[in-house]
Amino acid sequence: MKFSKEFLERTVQVWQPYLKEPLSLDDAEEIANNAVGFYTFIAELDQKYSPSKNPAISNS
Repeated sequence: MKFSKEFLERTVQVWQPYLKEPLSLDDAEEIANNAVGFYTFIAELDQKYSPSKNPAISNS
Protein backbone atom coordinates (compact mmCIF):
# COMPACT_ATOMS: atom_id res chain seq x y z
CA MET A 1 0.00 0.00 0.00
CA LYS A 2 1.26 3.50 -0.78
CA PHE A 3 1.17 6.14 1.95
CA SER A 4 1.85 9.84 1.62
CA LYS A 5 5.03 11.30 3.05
CA GLU A 6 2.91 13.42 5.40
CA PHE A 7 1.14 10.33 6.72
CA LEU A 8 4.44 8.53 7.29
CA GLU A 9 5.90 11.57 9.06
CA ARG A 10 2.85 11.68 11.33
CA THR A 11 3.24 7.95 11.98
CA VAL A 12 6.81 8.60 13.12
CA GLN A 13 5.58 11.39 15.42
CA VAL A 14 2.97 9.12 16.98
CA TRP A 15 5.18 6.07 17.49
CA GLN A 16 8.57 7.64 18.23
CA PRO A 17 7.85 8.32 21.93
CA TYR A 18 7.48 4.57 22.48
CA LEU A 19 10.82 3.59 20.97
CA LYS A 20 14.45 4.28 21.88
CA GLU A 21 15.85 4.17 18.35
CA PRO A 22 14.91 6.84 15.80
CA LEU A 23 12.25 5.74 13.34
CA SER A 24 12.72 6.17 9.61
CA LEU A 25 10.00 6.67 7.04
CA ASP A 26 10.59 3.04 6.04
CA ASP A 27 9.86 2.03 9.63
CA ALA A 28 6.69 4.13 9.55
CA GLU A 29 5.63 2.45 6.32
CA GLU A 30 6.10 -0.96 7.92
CA ILE A 31 4.08 0.12 10.96
CA ALA A 32 1.28 1.38 8.71
CA ASN A 33 1.27 -1.75 6.56
CA ASN A 34 1.17 -3.94 9.67
CA ALA A 35 -1.78 -1.95 11.03
CA VAL A 36 -3.64 -2.29 7.73
CA GLY A 37 -2.94 -6.02 7.69
CA PHE A 38 -4.10 -6.44 11.27
CA TYR A 39 -7.38 -4.60 10.75
CA THR A 40 -7.98 -6.42 7.47
CA PHE A 41 -7.55 -9.71 9.32
CA ILE A 42 -9.94 -8.59 12.08
CA ALA A 43 -12.54 -7.54 9.49
CA GLU A 44 -12.23 -10.91 7.76
CA LEU A 45 -12.73 -12.71 11.06
CA ASP A 46 -15.73 -10.54 11.83
CA GLN A 47 -17.29 -11.38 8.48
CA LYS A 48 -16.55 -15.06 8.88
CA TYR A 49 -17.76 -15.43 12.45
CA SER A 50 -20.42 -12.73 12.75
CA PRO A 51 -23.73 -14.28 13.84
CA SER A 52 -25.57 -12.21 11.24
CA LYS A 53 -23.34 -13.62 8.49
CA ASN A 54 -23.19 -17.17 9.83
CA PRO A 55 -26.48 -18.62 11.13
CA ALA A 56 -24.59 -21.56 12.66
CA ILE A 57 -23.27 -19.14 15.28
CA SER A 58 -25.91 -17.71 17.56
CA ASN A 59 -25.90 -15.57 20.66
CA SER A 60 -28.79 -17.44 22.26
